[in-house]
Amino acid sequence: MKKLIFLLLVILAISPVLGDLPTKYNECNISVNIDENGIAYEKIIISVPKIIDKFHYYIIHRVKNLELYDKSSKLNCNWKYERTGTLISCENINTKIINISFNYPGLVTQYEDYNIFSDRYIVSTPTEEFNLKICLPKGYILVDNSGELNQSPYYPINGKQGTDGRNIFIEWNSNPRLGEIYDVSIFYEPALTSNQFTALIITFFVLIVMMSVFLIFRKKPKPIDYGITKDEKRFLEILAKENKVSQKKISREINLSKAQVSRIAHSLEKRGLIDRKRIGRNYEVSIKKN
Repeated sequence: MKKLIFLLLVILAISPVLGDLPTKYNECNISVNIDENGIAYEKIIISVPKIIDKFHYYIIHRVKNLELYDKSSKLNCNWKYERTGTLISCENINTKIINISFNYPGLVTQYEDYNIFSDRYIVSTPTEEFNLKICLPKGYILVDNSGELNQSPYYPINGKQGTDGRNIFIEWNSNPRLGEIYDVSIFYEPALTSNQFTALIITFFVLIVMMSVFLIFRKKPKPIDYGITKDEKRFLEILAKENKVSQKKISREINLSKAQVSRIAHSLEKRGLIDRKRIGRNYEVSIKKN
């Protein structure tokens, strides 16, 4: 009964110009993009069977930034706030396609940790195909119906959920009856709540600190005892301190001849403990990495 009364009020609002309306719509496509501040940006595309000269349309809200176009150019239209809504009147438009765009900030309310989008869509002109698509803000998801909501995250429940890769949307398609009313509600929330985001930042910070401490205080590799001699151990200790060093320098450090150091290096290389790289007439030596 309430829906019928509401529909009658809408018809009364447009009754002075009702005779100028198209007899029917081929299609009525409505897309709504909600931003993170709760403002709904709505675009309505209406196609009619034949070219019309006049067009009148009633929006049940007092909208902002209203614009009307055909396929490519702006339409000659006037609009005014009528009762609780917006009445559009177009003259000399000569088109079969009408694009209406506007925004409205009053459709989203916050309840506890989630948001509720609510609006009403009325089929006031016979329409063959009706499509309604509502996109959530980027970074928001539908409330989990298995959690505290304990109900469908959107109504009517015959809507289909999807994503374009950036935003989640819900879509309804129908061949509606004249006077049909769609009362739409969508429950959504940030993909990460403020508490979850804070916990994630703290965890990330702790990991960074732990990695930094590990890199600063990690011990340099110690030479592994594979039955090495005393001279070989001294050779490897030099490498453990300096990573890469010339055989000539090792010879000076451990007080052995170049020939002795060369034999030690050759033996350690064969056993897979060091790497040697020839640089000019000398060798650069480093501990072999696994």
